[in-house]
Amino acid sequence: MLRLIRRISGVTLMLTLVACTPAPEVAAPFEMEKPVQVEAVYGLMFNEALVGNAFFSMQIMADGSYVIEALTIPAGKMQQAEGHEVLESSRGNYDSTQIRPTEFTHSVIDGEHIEVINLLFDWESHALRLVNGDEKQTVRLQPGTHDRLSYLLAARRLAAAGTGAVQVQIASPQASEQTRLEVRGMETVEVPAGSYRAVGIARATPEKGETRMLWFDVQSFPLPLRVSHSWDGKTVQMVLETLSQTPGDPH
Repeated sequence: MLRLIRRISGVTLMLTLVACTPAPEVAAPFEMEKPVQVEAVYGLMFNEALVGNAFFSMQIMADGSYVIEALTIPAGKMQQAEGHEVLESSRGNYDSTQIRPTEFTHSVIDGEHIEVINLLFDWESHALRLVNGDEKQTVRLQPGTHDRLSYLLAARRLAAAGTGAVQVQIASPQASEQTRLEVRGMETVEVPAGSYRAVGIARATPEKGETRMLWFDVQSFPLPLRVSHSWDGKTVQMVLETLSQTPGDPH
């Protein structure tokens, strides 16, 4: 799967995401500081109907750097055009006290047309820069800012702690969103990849009437087993179908 993402990102560019958390955090049972490479395939569900797939890859190197890549291929109701794909990826630094993104890239591929947007995290200058073609904007980079992929690391670390909550800001090419991540206990989660004991994390946003949840098996796997978003009687889910995990690049 990683080769698939690399091949597509080579046509556009290698997308990168990274992250930061606002305060020291509890180290996880799954020691992600060690070299590791994880690949996962998810089914995208809309009200129980399969509407696409998402392919994830996570690498954490011995030096603390990490890369997360996500290729989403919608189908059916979720597909906007033939050949429509969304490629995002992240690169940053991860240790026992913080997660800091350096760049987030979001690419939309519609047949022959490619749109690429970058978010650049300059922590020394406290600047968050958006680059969309000729359009460039800079705003102040707040402590605890994540992007749409890096926040998964913060959520998983919170799940490993087993209790508590954390306030983060999730930046995207469209806007930044204040988000509260909170542990909601442990339960058995059934997904196509199997049955797992998982910690649930609620993701609360200012939007009323929305429910967002993530579930993690913190003992063995750093990516979520399931992610759900419900509103107005509708539910979108990302459920784990297959996974593989191998030692990563030690350098």
